[in-house]
Amino acid sequence: MRSVLFFFCLLTMGLQAQEKERILFVGNSFTFYWNLPSQVEQMAKERGLLWDVEQTTASGASLRDHWQGNKALTTKQLLEKETFDRVIFQDHSTYPLAHIDTTAFYFKKLKALLPAKTKVYLYSTWMYPGINGKENYPNSTNPIEENLKTEVASVKDQLLRVGAAFELFAARYPDVEQFTDDKKHPSPQGSYLAACVIFSSLSGQSSKGVQRRYSSTDNNGKKIFYSMVEKKTAQKCQEVADLILFN
Repeated sequence: MRSVLFFFCLLTMGLQAQEKERILFVGNSFTFYWNLPSQVEQMAKERGLLWDVEQTTASGASLRDHWQGNKALTTKQLLEKETFDRVIFQDHSTYPLAHIDTTAFYFKKLKALLPAKTKVYLYSTWMYPGINGKENYPNSTNPIEENLKTEVASVKDQLLRVGAAFELFAARYPDVEQFTDDKKHPSPQGSYLAACVIFSSLSGQSSKGVQRRYSSTDNNGKKIFYSMVEKKTAQKCQEVADLILFN
């Protein structure tokens, strides 16, 4: 009887391992600030989803840098050797405004390395004060998303509408700071909002009710926090993410 139970446990563990989805973030600091990929993974774990979330990122990196191997990036080799179920691409924040052709060119080259079954996402970032290229779009509030949608994404690629969520959040809750002191990179609240949008986009589930703090242990067994936001702020982020995705 024990041997049967042991075999059943091994079989169950094997099936779970097979079903685990591998998700890769390709980006820069707008991706890695406040452990955004880890936040997404923890939200999935909380909901019983088996996601293994990885990242290949470097400060200020563009998709061209990822392709050319600049900034010590090995993204191209990673995509050539390993298989991911989903890949999220995030270009340098100014490129969809000032160099959309470059974004499209290197996005297509990187995407060509992926198997046809891999789901591809474009991380649409936010318009921040003083962003280069904004002056070229005086009649648009979200030209990053518009350009990615019309000039880069194919019908099979999904936009992660983080920039739209930032815009809506600022309109509804102007007293909650979305940026760090440089008025460019996401604050803890900004990264949490991005995580809610991305988690819901990938899972099809509302982020309402997910935790506001995520922690783990380091190599020495000491507790560390991926992120934390206040309860009311977390609820506001979840609400806005739902409005962007499901309304």
